[in-house]
Amino acid sequence: MSFSWQEWVAAACFLVSVWLLARNRPSGWWIGLIGSALYIWIFSVVWLPGEILIQVYLALTSLWGIWVWLRGGAMHEGRPVGRASRRLMVWTTAIGLVAWALLYWAFSTVAGRVPFWDSLTTVISFIAQIYLVMRLVESWHLWLAVDVIYIPLYASRGLYVTAGLYAVFLVLAWQGLKNFEREWAEDRAAGRSTNTGARPGVGS
Repeated sequence: MSFSWQEWVAAACFLVSVWLLARNRPSGWWIGLIGSALYIWIFSVVWLPGEILIQVYLALTSLWGIWVWLRGGAMHEGRPVGRASRRLMVWTTAIGLVAWALLYWAFSTVAGRVPFWDSLTTVISFIAQIYLVMRLVESWHLWLAVDVIYIPLYASRGLYVTAGLYAVFLVLAWQGLKNFEREWAEDRAAGRSTNTGARPGVGS
């Protein structure tokens, strides 16, 4: 099946959303909500159950992200850019491995087209999104990894616009990593940084 304006609009929404989030701007969450709604419909047609689950999750966490980035700091000024603690990384890795095994079994059961990669990208995306909501530098490491997988996955399903979009996301994820690292270093030098802290005064 060929998607026309729906895929283009969804792709444009996510492109703008990631571009804004990579620059630490909360307004990116609002635009991402529109893209998620469109992709839920698209993925239900081509039947990628993992991607449907991701989009529902992205929509819900976008609402969470709006609050955390704008009101989640100690003084309700927004959470600053931070780094993931070792404990957080250990726990999310352990939970992610269990979730990957369960989702692989579930997607195989419902006749998912590519259950191994579909389940893997689902789990990595879930963790990356949590890290991004928390404004952690490490979120961009995970998005870089998952974008490399998504490009051929979407191309194999005939979603060439979306595959091209994720090639752009790969570049934006690299920019996001550099931006977050720079802001975390600046906050640390100014004595404002914590593992999960945020930079006050970042505009939308």
